[in-house]
Amino acid sequence: MSVVQKIEEPDNDDLRQMYQAFEAGGMGLGVLNIFKVAGHNPQLLRNWARMGNTMLFGGLLLSDRVRELVILRIGQLCGSEYEFGQHIRIAKAAGISYEEIAALQDYHESELFSEMEKAALAYTDASHRLDPDCADHARSLKRWLSDRELVELSFCIGHWGMVARVLVPLEVELDDSLAAQLPEGWREWM
Repeated sequence: MSVVQKIEEPDNDDLRQMYQAFEAGGMGLGVLNIFKVAGHNPQLLRNWARMGNTMLFGGLLLSDRVRELVILRIGQLCGSEYEFGQHIRIAKAAGISYEEIAALQDYHESELFSEMEKAALAYTDASHRLDPDCADHARSLKRWLSDRELVELSFCIGHWGMVARVLVPLEVELDDSLAAQLPEGWREWM
């Protein structure tokens, strides 16, 4: 059970309108638990959702594949079952196989990822830890990524790291509608 109560029924028009929009665009999953928790501050929820939607739905030059590999990796690093589970479906839509998702734990040894993807994942690891060599990892990515894509990658790492830092301490549960669609044994991939 989440630390804060999920708002199942909005008590104001602003939140009610957001719930309707989430319901309409939620890939058949309804209003997700993360929104029901963040709904305690509708203004914050609206602005956060706007940023997340920009990064998820066509606002980036960065490939969907790299974005989703990074998000899944952040979920692993933060121990965020919600974030990891939520993005398995999105990763599949971006062309990432279950085999690749399972291999993320040991990406540096896997032949399933390109040199660029391994560099992006190493940058994710270093950024997550705020290692002193983060900038060196960023510089190495300039072989493959434009400045804009590198900024977008950095925002994805930061954004989903922030999301995990909300989900984990507030113990937001993975939505039943989503959990029912995930492959058996997916938690072992974390």
